[in-house]
Formats: sequence, C-alpha cells, structure tokens
Amino acid sequence: MLPKLLHRFYRRWKSPLKTIARLLETRALVPSYSGMLLGSLAIFFFVAASNTMAGWLYVMSGLLLAMLGLAAVLSVGMLREIQVQRWPIPPVTAGEALSITIALTNPTKRPKVLLQIQDALPKKLGLPRPQVLELLPAGATQHVTTQVPTERRGIYRWQTVDLRTGAPLGLFWGKRSWRARAIATVYPEVLPLSRCPLIDRLGRDQSLQMLQNRRTQDANEGVTRSLRPYRWGDPIRLVHWRSSAKHGELRLRELETMTSGQEVVIALDTAAAWPSEQFEAAVIAAASLYFLRPVANSSASPSGPPAQASSRANKTSSKP
Repeated sequence: MLPKLLHRFYRRWKSPLKTIARLLETRALVPSYSGMLLGSLAIFFFVAASNTMAGWLYVMSGLLLAMLGLAAVLSVGMLREIQVQRWPIPPVTAGEALSITIALTNPTKRPKVLLQIQDALPKKLGLPRPQVLELLPAGATQHVTTQVPTERRGIYRWQTVDLRTGAPLGLFWGKRSWRARAIATVYPEVLPLSRCPLIDRLGRDQSLQMLQNRRTQDANEGVTRSLRPYRWGDPIRLVHWRSSAKHGELRLRELETMTSGQEVVIALDTAAAWPSEQFEAAVIAAASLYFLRPVANSSASPSGPPAQASSRANKTSSKP
C-alpha cells in the first residue's frame, strides 16, 4: 500500500517539483543528491547533539554545514563575469551539420573549471548537446564548437546560451543564461541532376519558329525594325518605296526576327493545401531544377506568391 501511495504522490508532484528545481537552479542553486545527503546528515548530527549534548556531534554538524556553504559560494562564483560571444553560423544544405561556435572569455583573475555549455536550440534541430569545458584560464578566451545535424530546411532562430556547473565539490548545481542571438539558415537539399527531359526539349519545337518566320516573311507592315540601302540579291518585296522615293535610292526594310523564348520559370502553388512531406519534396525538386546546368545557364527564376510564400516560410522557421 505504501509504495502505491508514494508512486501516486510522485506522479502528482513530479511536474511542480521539476518546475521548482528549475527555478532554483536558474535563480540560485539546487542541491545535488550528495548535497542533500550531506545536508540531511548535518541536520541529523545537530538534532542528535541537541539531545545528547555531545560536543563532537556539534563539530560534525558544523563541518558539514561549512562544507555545504563553501560549495554553494564557489559554485556561484564559477558562473560570474563570464563573457559569451557567438560566431556567425555559416549556411548549410539540409542533411549537413551546422557548425556552431561559441567564444567564452574569463576576464577575472581566477580560472573557471568544469563548465557545461548548453545551447538553447529549437526543437526542430533536436535536443541540445551539452559541451564540457574543463578549464577556462584567467584572462583567456576559448572556443567551443558544436556540430548539429539538420534534416529539414528553414531559418532557425534562438536567443540564449546556458552555462551550468557544479564545481568544485559537486554539492550544488547552478545555471545561468547569456543572451547570444543566433540565426541558422538551412537550404533545401539539391539533388545532383545531370539532365531533365522536360527542360531538354525546350527550344527544340521548330513548329512555332517556322510559323513565326513565315508570318514575318509574309508581313508587309508593322514589323519593320530599320531601313538600309538596297544590296544586290535582296528581295524586291522588302523595298520601302516611299523612303526610296524620298532619298533617291532604294531603301530596304529590316524586319524583326521572331524566336521562341528560352526563359524557365520554376513555381510552386503555395495556395494549395500541401501535406508537409509533399511540400518539402516539391521544394527539393524545384531547387534541384534551378541548379540544373541548362537552367542555370538560362535566365531561370523561381516564382511564387510573396505573401503566401512568406507565410509558408514563417511556418517552417523555428523560434524558441
């Protein structure tokens, strides 16, 4: 019966206890298991000394309390006056790892030891990966680099870096947050395409060009680009008689040449209700086509509704 009651008590108060412990750790200190054990022993010795009036129990209780107080003061001092600076994060493609570099500076005259660095990453980038810095010498700067794998494109933003320590005795843990804004850009994956039959056929349809050239040859007005002197072998039907009579020599009309356009526009219909996975696949396909060699050599341009595209981007980007 008692284990069931303890289990129910733990399940009911688990979340509030975690919240209280988190507040104590970020605002002051939270005792570790060994710290709570030593604190319990100190209280036990003090109560026993009060009942038995034994001096050595008072001494043991005082020593334990002094050790706890010293550990608390030293743990708080380890996190003071540390300067945190973040380096710019280079953009990567989905599937590659983000390289996150943080510079820690110790302007004090005492070294800092056993610091746990934890970046407050967005949930879509996965759980934070703590890095341990064993020693930060006095007046020195050290860089800590973390490799974070990426799976989906997006613009990820987060604001803080957490430093946590229990040094030097491990009886108390403290955590403090430093403001260090970060913006990580993850581009969509680009497939290494060498050819695309749909794009390869662009410009090969000669029927449109032949029709336009035939219309140009048969036209007599409205398509004149300029006039030039008549040369031997030019067709008589292209002679502009009014200008020829004005200048006293034959003037020939130069006509516009109609050719089919070679521009490629890659567009996504963001107004449709896309499933998330299918939309990501469409973005990968569009990016791969954009970097395809025949498209890259032409005047290709991505297209889409700006307002809807921005709303889609906002949904993809992550903020803590």
